[in-house]
Amino acid sequence: MLFRTSAPPARYDIVVIGAGTAGVPAILTALEEGATVACLQREDSAQANGNGSSGIILEESNPLGMKQYIQAWRKSGGYRMQSDLLQLFMDHSGETAMWILTRSDEEGFPSYSVSATANKYEGDKGTCTAVLKSYGPKPDNHGTLMRTLAQRAEKEGAVFYYGTPCVQLQKDDSGRVVAAIGKNSDGYVKLIANKAVIIAAGDYQNNENMVKALSPDVARFGRKQSGRTGDGILMAALAGGRICPVNHAKTMHDMDAQPMLLTRKPFMALDESGKRFMNEDIPMESWDLTLRERSLDVEDPGRFVRIFDNDYQAKYELPPSMGVKTLENYIPGFKEDPENVYPDLTDTYRADTLDELAEQLDIPADALKKSVEDWNKMCETGEDLEFGLSSELMKPIDTPPYWGTRQWIRCSAINSGIGVNGNCQVVDENSEPIPGLYSVGSGAGSVSGGLEWNLAQGGLCCGIYMTMGRYAVIHALTGKMEPKNPMQYEECKHYWEKKGK
Repeated sequence: MLFRTSAPPARYDIVVIGAGTAGVPAILTALEEGATVACLQREDSAQANGNGSSGIILEESNPLGMKQYIQAWRKSGGYRMQSDLLQLFMDHSGETAMWILTRSDEEGFPSYSVSATANKYEGDKGTCTAVLKSYGPKPDNHGTLMRTLAQRAEKEGAVFYYGTPCVQLQKDDSGRVVAAIGKNSDGYVKLIANKAVIIAAGDYQNNENMVKALSPDVARFGRKQSGRTGDGILMAALAGGRICPVNHAKTMHDMDAQPMLLTRKPFMALDESGKRFMNEDIPMESWDLTLRERSLDVEDPGRFVRIFDNDYQAKYELPPSMGVKTLENYIPGFKEDPENVYPDLTDTYRADTLDELAEQLDIPADALKKSVEDWNKMCETGEDLEFGLSSELMKPIDTPPYWGTRQWIRCSAINSGIGVNGNCQVVDENSEPIPGLYSVGSGAGSVSGGLEWNLAQGGLCCGIYMTMGRYAVIHALTGKMEPKNPMQYEECKHYWEKKGK
């Protein structure tokens, strides 16, 4: 198809489609490698979500520890990982983490927290150190970070076509992808890529046909994002790329209605009628696998409530940071300026009586009281004859005031899409790379592999996506995975050492 462009074609070494968690690192890296770069971005600014990312510090790890770490990740993700992308993370995520820490610091938006965990295996023979960094406090997050880094990239010469979604890729007669065409209110723009087009356009959670075909578990649930219509995946497929085998790993979370650490505790779970409906010994990232079984009459299966009492901290052996003062940040409207939360998403309540709590949670009071009574009786006998929750996990709800959280499990991301290799090159049905075409971020490859994006290590998701964006550009420009000026461990370790391991 021929497009009439509103201006003559522009030529760059690298053309990036999408300015997000993977796209912005790609753009900034291209500049640092001495390349010219432009970006087609659907929205009017850089967009990203999440606030944590991680990386492996090679200088504080050894070969045995790294192999054991890989196996732990594989086990947590159902052994269905894309091993070459996992190896990309192991080899280069640490350098990427140090690079992000340094660049954000230089731009006046330093990390909100940094910590290092030395994972030990085979006694102390194996060590693999992971650094986790977060940006905030909320509501600031990776969106703020990427907008900050995009502004830096623009000052250094990157060209951003905001409000200009990519609508087609172009190949030459040899089959190489050589251009990307965008469309905005002025018409079409054509960007010629001397080296590569890099797709960083996100997932497909808002494309219902793709969801039903490729990730059907998501179909009945709400979506946290908008505008994620899978355009980059579809364009890469039309260029000859293959779609990753279904079912695609998905991120189905609610870490915002109450603190994330509390989502790990088996509080009593009730449906909208006030009745218990599941064994609560399920990690939060897998709640959806039980919730999807709820009746088709339920409008939104991702909504349910969890009940606990004011002695929750002692009963569930929670740290001092999870005291009542922290939890009060999650009561809507309780504090004028709640700390480190997204105010529109907090949904936790406290009441002196179960009747008052039921009213706040909008569930029948009689049903709530009956469920609490039955729960407490099972705590006394040590036998859950409803769903088989282990007796050591059951804690009575008997200390007012009473607490309840309205959880809302929705899709944050679908973490797969077009097939790529360990260099992030888009591959065809024969696993051969398509010349000139790379894909990075949530719509590329299948690094998690399992039904859920696993939480074996905090920040894995954004950590691998930042790494993919940075190193895809390096490979496209040099054919290698070696930055021109890599970040140096000795110059960067102070970021996590000063805050302790």
